[in-house]
Amino acid sequence: MKKLLLTTLLASTFWSGMSQAALTLNADRLIYNEKDGDASVTIHSNEDRAYLIQSWLDAGDSTVKKSLPFVVTPPLFRLSPKSDNVIRIVYMGQGLPTDRESLFWLDVKGVPGLNDEESKIENRMVLAINNRIKFFFRPSGLKGDPGEAVKNLKWTHSGSTVTVNNNSPFNLVLSKIDIDKEAVPVSVVDNNTVIPAFGNKSYHLKHAPANGSTVEWEAINDFGVTSKTISQRLD
Repeated sequence: MKKLLLTTLLASTFWSGMSQAALTLNADRLIYNEKDGDASVTIHSNEDRAYLIQSWLDAGDSTVKKSLPFVVTPPLFRLSPKSDNVIRIVYMGQGLPTDRESLFWLDVKGVPGLNDEESKIENRMVLAINNRIKFFFRPSGLKGDPGEAVKNLKWTHSGSTVTVNNNSPFNLVLSKIDIDKEAVPVSVVDNNTVIPAFGNKSYHLKHAPANGSTVEWEAINDFGVTSKTISQRLD
């Protein structure tokens, strides 16, 4: 899921309205199919000002710089007013598992340029806009289909703890979870709706559901489209 993070770069008493700046990506997630050789996303500005754009991948924490086997190009560039530019990611060919997807995050940060009037103000605020989206690396040769895999999740419980198991090589993203009529809060910050490939995730409810209770969930596919509601009896 895409979110905008506004970071104060300079302390100020000046508000230029830049929090309303419109820098957008043409996707809210990016799937890198290894067989395609690369993946790309387009950034668009409808602002009457230029931006300095910086792009990078991280493994879950945008503040931690970790060497990853990808090249993001261009990593730093000037985006002209009301224009587009393509950001391309290329895998270096080794370093990631070949039997499952790997999940990263693509950060695209824009620092706005100042117009003549704004540059004359000594104390001012400049806001950087960071578009942050999920980036899935999908190795060649994976068997199955993520759309089918999300239907085959297995839910079990022990007391008030419910665990969902994913036996597929795909990272599955849920957008809604209801367990025995209790809604599980969806948190982008905690990333609590990504069920890792060949992994599991547990949720702690306010009550202990009975055996045979119904679990209902919805998922988001490669194109950002929400699935129909899927249901299963809880073991």
